[in-house]
Amino acid sequence: MSETNMGRVPVGDPIPLRFDPTTKQRLEELTADIGPRRFGALVRVAARRLLADPDRVPQALAQARRASADARRIPWAERPLDLDPATSTRLHQLAHEFHTDRSAIVRVALHRFLTAAGRFRHPVLREDARTDLTCRTRVYLNPSTLVRLENLISRNGDALTAAAIRVAVRRLLDDPADLAADLTTISTARDLTPETLGPRTNVHFDDDLRDQLDNLAGRLDSDRAELMRLAARQLLANPRDLDQAVTKEIYRGDANRVKLLARNTRRRQTAAADPTTRAPAVRKAPSPQGNPFGKRHVFRFDEDTKRRLEELADEYGPRRVSALLRVGIRRLIENPAADEALAQARRVAAPPRTARVDVALDDELLAHLDALADRLGSNRQELVHLAATRILRFHHNIENRMLDEMFRAQNNRKHLLAKHARRERIRRMDRGSGT
Repeated sequence: MSETNMGRVPVGDPIPLRFDPTTKQRLEELTADIGPRRFGALVRVAARRLLADPDRVPQALAQARRASADARRIPWAERPLDLDPATSTRLHQLAHEFHTDRSAIVRVALHRFLTAAGRFRHPVLREDARTDLTCRTRVYLNPSTLVRLENLISRNGDALTAAAIRVAVRRLLDDPADLAADLTTISTARDLTPETLGPRTNVHFDDDLRDQLDNLAGRLDSDRAELMRLAARQLLANPRDLDQAVTKEIYRGDANRVKLLARNTRRRQTAAADPTTRAPAVRKAPSPQGNPFGKRHVFRFDEDTKRRLEELADEYGPRRVSALLRVGIRRLIENPAADEALAQARRVAAPPRTARVDVALDDELLAHLDALADRLGSNRQELVHLAATRILRFHHNIENRMLDEMFRAQNNRKHLLAKHARRERIRRMDRGSGT
């Protein structure tokens, strides 16, 4: 260490880490009064405390994964299933024998059907033509399973989903095989929404600390980022002696340690004596430019839908894709025929949804969206995708609603609209339109 660098030791190459917004905010609040380079030092303290007791990490990691999965579970899709009396009785008896319910058995049956469908066209057509289906029950399935089944069945015409479910159930009743094992693994599997993580944060780690993290991650089939999210949550749950630990992490050198600690003490005393010199709070007040839109949520679209949304929203100002989707969501909520639109969308084979779009939604809009999802037996992801496809089809006369979404603050509305108009004129002149 050089004695001319005020006792600070370079701590190695940066590691990109991503935390959920709540954890990141709480970490920043903890480090607000400690001093420069405080966030990285706090994260390294969390890493060292995690590595100090590696025997407890496997159980804590398993608990964190279960908690994350529970928080991200997509609700079951409720589906009516009409059966003939004999099949209904056999299904009930099998569920009673294995101490489970009919839905779990149907989920296993569909998994087996999708894994090895074989020749299904004629059995499905015969099943669809039956007239003795007098026993109705309701089963609960993963939405992705229904999408995969509809994609498979609709290759030869109409998606006879209900008939295909009955074919899958009868195949399982004819050959239960190792049903107990499948009920333990397959029937309990749930669709999960992607984990919501904030933007990347680079934190410098020395070689030894990075190697320890990598070794532990390799033993636990994990990675640095997952372990650091666990370390951050554990630190926040027990933030003991952080002042001393972070200060030690910031000022490692002995040559100027006393001088550095004294300077840090004077800075904190000055800030305490003069409230006007205190660092601003991490949590920002809503922007007067009309940005109180709430927490950002991640939704998935196919690449073509995302591209078309961006092209349509390009005629508006900043935060345009998010505003366009909020307009679409509000129009879907207002639509009295939303159930028919959802049923029609489910009959159409959808491409893989791999493109991520972040949308800021306020609590009131989320409450209305969740209420609609409960009424239709759907979920946020499916309804937002439906809202996006509908706004792409029916987007006439939405200019005023888009402006309302982008610029909500009434006190600055005239000024903001004028600024938006100037920006649009400049942007179009740069494109060579001359207007």
